[in-house]
This record gives sequence, structure tokens and C-alpha cells, in this order.
Amino acid sequence: MPSRYLSKLDFQLAYLILLTQRGAKPLSRWEGPLPKEAEEAIRGYDLSLAAVSRSTRLGRTKRESVFARNPARTALYYRRFQGRPIRHSAEAIRLEGALFGYPSCCVERFVRRPYAPNGLAPEDQRVLFHWACPGCRRTAVLLAEYRAAYDDCLRLFGGREQVARPPQGRRRRTTARIAASLALAAGLGGLPAAARADDPHWIPAGDDQDADYLSFAEEVLRGTDWWNADTDGDATLDGPQTAEWIHQIIADPPPGIAVEEHLTYGVEMCFACGAMINMGFVRITNTDRGRSVDLPLIALHYMEHGGLGYSGEVHSGRVDLAALKPILFPVDPAHFLLPPYEDPDEDGLLSSEEPPLGTDPGDEDTDDDSILDGPGIAEGLLPLIAQLPREEIPDGPYMIEHPAYGLEQCAVCGAAFNMGYASIVNPLEGISLDIPFVAIHSLAHGSSVYDGTVNSGRVLPVLLRTVLTGDGHAHWLAVPGDGDDDGLTDDEEAFFASDPGDPDEDLSGAPDGREMAITMAAQIDTLPEGPLPDRIYLVHYLTCGVYSCQICGEEINMGYMDVVNPEKGISCEVPYYNHHFMEHGSFSTEREDLYPRTDPRELAEVLGITEQTGAESGIPSAVLFQSSPNPFRAGEEAEIALSLPRAAGAIDVTVYDAAGRVVRKIYSGDPAGTTLRFAWDGRTETGEPAGAGIYLCKVRIGETALVRKIALLP
Repeated sequence: MPSRYLSKLDFQLAYLILLTQRGAKPLSRWEGPLPKEAEEAIRGYDLSLAAVSRSTRLGRTKRESVFARNPARTALYYRRFQGRPIRHSAEAIRLEGALFGYPSCCVERFVRRPYAPNGLAPEDQRVLFHWACPGCRRTAVLLAEYRAAYDDCLRLFGGREQVARPPQGRRRRTTARIAASLALAAGLGGLPAAARADDPHWIPAGDDQDADYLSFAEEVLRGTDWWNADTDGDATLDGPQTAEWIHQIIADPPPGIAVEEHLTYGVEMCFACGAMINMGFVRITNTDRGRSVDLPLIALHYMEHGGLGYSGEVHSGRVDLAALKPILFPVDPAHFLLPPYEDPDEDGLLSSEEPPLGTDPGDEDTDDDSILDGPGIAEGLLPLIAQLPREEIPDGPYMIEHPAYGLEQCAVCGAAFNMGYASIVNPLEGISLDIPFVAIHSLAHGSSVYDGTVNSGRVLPVLLRTVLTGDGHAHWLAVPGDGDDDGLTDDEEAFFASDPGDPDEDLSGAPDGREMAITMAAQIDTLPEGPLPDRIYLVHYLTCGVYSCQICGEEINMGYMDVVNPEKGISCEVPYYNHHFMEHGSFSTEREDLYPRTDPRELAEVLGITEQTGAESGIPSAVLFQSSPNPFRAGEEAEIALSLPRAAGAIDVTVYDAAGRVVRKIYSGDPAGTTLRFAWDGRTETGEPAGAGIYLCKVRIGETALVRKIALLP
């Protein structure tokens, strides 16, 4: 029976074979050559098999294996892609999607916006090989077929997504691809112990989720995939390969690299093999950059054997890739791709990006360190990515990973990466950046432009720097006439009947002006497009041009929107650029000549937020309105607290989604007392989970509305 071969394979490969044999996938592709057991299983299931060779930009040949129940599908794939370069295009995605049996609606959405949020449960998206579009009925049907095959595959593997043990005696070789990595990420354990002990010089690294002897930080610095133990597909683990590669550079240094040996009296024993090694060191210097690093000779001994960690009688530790990278491999010319426009000095940075980054738009190497400005900026940001916590924290940037089933290849070198992406989140700034894993590979080689077979584009260096380094004040601008530095002038405070000497009057933990700007921006986001006769609406005036935020690099349309209150017969013009700054807590922009400060008093009148008219509207002049925890996770509750100086009559508490649709009515009535507490459990009016995202809690007291953002996490 061919099924007996499946349990000897990588879990993902076995899963692909089952899906194909059952017809759930009319065609499947495996990156790289297939092991003998896989070929036997495929033929045992009467599947047609074809080997396809493709080329990278550097001319390197990469092999793919495709198999199907219908030989016509493998033949068509072979005719279309055999000998062709690995290149991402909408045409190729559409053809592959059709051949692989993915819903056409999902494929088209992926072409327009890869990996956009789709509302699918993570445990469901995880078993699919395509990124579903929201509400896809065809995906719902496919999911049942995929889940049945997945569960059968789990049973074959004893209930775990494990990886078969490599044959005994095989050194530095494994086929531990993405299935092993996903198993590790799901808390299912690592590779078998024997697979981790091929050479006593290979000292395990901490935070090594794909068992390739590189830590997460080292994978980022090296430009390898921490979801894939053999990124370049040469059957050698990334860690030992990296160690041997660095040793070769040091043993035969290229021009610009000087290596000085400093011997000393005395030797130390290598604890791995017993060899006696001089206790001295080598000094490695990049003569162009004037940077040096010292390495014990025993570290070179371990690297020669494929180990980055070293252990001797005198010296023990681990080679510092962060220190070695600027010296030995700061940039790879082959991977360095120029932006598609506005880079006259060809340094990898747009002219508009250079001033906020502190570089000269007319000088390709502003600091004269022999490295172009773009790769130099990437080199400075990469260690910050490597140091990111990979779990949510409230007081600094962090990374959340979104792996997908399947690999994509770098079109430059052919290295294989998980098709997914990482979200780098800075809660202090309220900014996040989605970056494909293959893009981090390109950054490690000095390029903000990345070109993969699935994902291609450019990482905005200014935005990346803001996300990685912002402390919450990136968009915060000082305002003349603001006595308590809360972002509101004293005149504006008088309008809102707030205290010009108290920067946080409602005790929310945020300055009053910052909180008001964010709240108003969120309320604008809920408004419908008009004209409408009886409610506040927006009229958009988009232009063909964009202007990059000089703080974070985000490209913003140069037009504006009118916020119109038809009942009052008034309106307020809000440029998209000003709205961007309001989202980050500032009514002012750094370009007052182009985008003058938005007047919060005028905007409040239009939006109906006029607490200063308490005597006329019956609204207290000070209201404490908080939601905690914020963000909160599905399954938890967010407490909504209101504290009023005095009774205010009827109150309505409603949760809306980002499009302004009602999600849940929390309360409506005339409460007793002035201290009120409500709860939202993250569900809709019908009791269904609302789904992760940003929601707006609106409290209406009489004619006045107060709004707070609430973030719901998965």
C-alpha cells in the first residue's frame, strides 16, 4: 500500500499527496526534488509526476516536482514553466491558481491584495494552500475536503505534524521544510534528537524553531528563513552552512578584508573532539569601513566544522553575527534592486525619504563608509528586527508571524521561504507594518525592494524605522500656546471647558489633545459618503498625487475630504494628510505650509462633539470614558467605564465596526447614578464572534457623542 510510505515523508508532502490523490487538489507542486519514498507513494496512487527546472536571476537552476491525477495538468504545467525564470506576475498566479484548483475569486483578490484579512479562523486557513477571500463559498466546500485529508494525515503521523528521522549516518542533511517549522510553531516539538546531533561541533542555538542551528535573530541577520531549515535547498542545514561559509571567507579573505592572527603561548582543548587549539585569536577588519572584530581561534575551529557556538577549556560562547555582518557581508550587489522611481543618486532610497533618514538625496554614500545609503539604512534596522519579541507586548514594538502552507522563492537567488508574512506592531505609535518573510531576506542583503515568486514590492524604510524605534511621539508636534503640552492650545481648552493646566484631565493615560485627535479621526472613519439629508457625511476629493509622510513614510493621497453636517448647515475640510496625523494623535502636521493645523473646535462643531456647551445641551463638562483591557482578546470582555460629574439623562452605548455598521448595542436607557460600567464580549447582536479588528464604541449622551477605539485580537 502506498500509504505506508507517507509516514516516512515530511508531513506537508504527505498531506499534499493525499489531497491530490483524493482530487481536492487537481495539481500539487513540491519545491525541490522528491525523496525516493515520495516518488513511490505518488506512483502507488497512480498520480502523474513531472520534474520541472526553472532558473533564478543569477542563472541558478531550481527544480520543482509536480503531480496530478490527470496527466494533462502536469503536462500543461511543464510546457508553461519548464526552463522559465522564476518571476512573480499576475498572469503566472492566475495560471497556477487554475491548475492547483484554487477558487478564481480568491486568486483574483490575491493578485490585487495578497494576504489581506479574510475573517477565516486561523486553524482553517492553516490547512489551506491558498489565501481565501472573505466569505468564499467555494473555500468552505474545499475546507471540508482539506480537513478530512489533514485529519487522516495526522493519524498516519501519530497525531503530530512530525518529520521523519533522516537515515542513520547522514551528515548535515535534512528535508526539514515548512511542515517541521509549522509543527514547532504549534508547540508540537522539534526534530528527533538524533537529527540534532549529527556533529558534536554543532551547538544548539536558543530560539531555533526550525532546528537548523540558527537562532531567530541569526536567521534575520543572515537572511535565511526561520520557518525552513534548508533555505537554499542544497540539503545542508542553514546553521552549519553559514558557519562554514564564514570560515571560508576568513580563510581566504576578499579585497578589503584583513585577517590578522594573534597567537599566544598555551593551548586549549576542544570539548567536541579533543583537538588542541592555540588560545589566541584572529582580528578581522573591513579596511574600507574601519571596523574590526576579534574571534578566538577555537571559534574558527568550530566554524570549520559547521558550528557557530564554541566550547573550549578557556573560551566558550557563540560567534556574534551582528558584529560580523557589517564587516564580512554588509550588502550583496546581486540582491540590490533600485526603487522604480525618484532615486536619482541610485542609492536605494527615494529622494523624499532621504531628509527624514538623515541622508543626502544627491550623495549615494552620505557618510562615506563605502556602503550605499539604502543598504546602510537596512543594515541599521535589521538588528532591531532580529531583537523583536515575537509575542504581543504593550510597551514597545513586537512581531506577530503569519505563516502559510507552501514556499516561495527569491527570484534573485532561488532561496525558498515560507509564503507568509510578519506583522511588526508598535502599540506606542499605533502603527503596524506587514512584511513578507522573503522581504526580510532582501533587507539582509541590503535591498528594500524584494522580488519573490508570490510576494514582491518594497519595504518603506522610513515607515519601518518608525515602527521599530517610535516611542509614541513620532507624530507628536509641539503647539504654540499649549500651556500643559497636551496637544491643545489654551484657547482650544477653553472651548472644550477643559483644564489648560492638566494634560490628562480624564485620567486615560494619554494627553487630552492626543486622545481627542485619535477619537475624532476614528469618528470620521465611521461616517458614510454623502450627500445625505439627515446625518453627518463625507465628500471625498481625491487627487492623482500622493505625499509621503516625512515621519513614517506612509504614502497619503494629496486630496481632502469635507465633513458635512447638513442639519447645522456647516462643514469642515480635512486633508487626508491631516487625518493621517490625527490618527496618530496630532491636529498639526510637520508641513504647516502645505497642510495647516486642523482646528479641533471647528471639527467638533461639525461632528457634534461640543462638551463646552454643557449648560445648553445638558452635557457635563468632564466625562471619564475608558475601555479596558484595550486591546482585548476573543473570549475575554472589555469593560466600558463611564464616570459623570452629575446625572445626564438618557445614554446610548453602541459598538460599531470600522465601516460604521452596528455590531452590538450595549445599553440604551436612563441609568441611575453617575458611575456606570458595561461589558462587551466581542460578539455581535446575534451572538457570533465579531472577529479581530478595530471597533468604535460610541457613547451618546443627549446630542453629544463620545467615541473610543477598541481593538479586538484573535
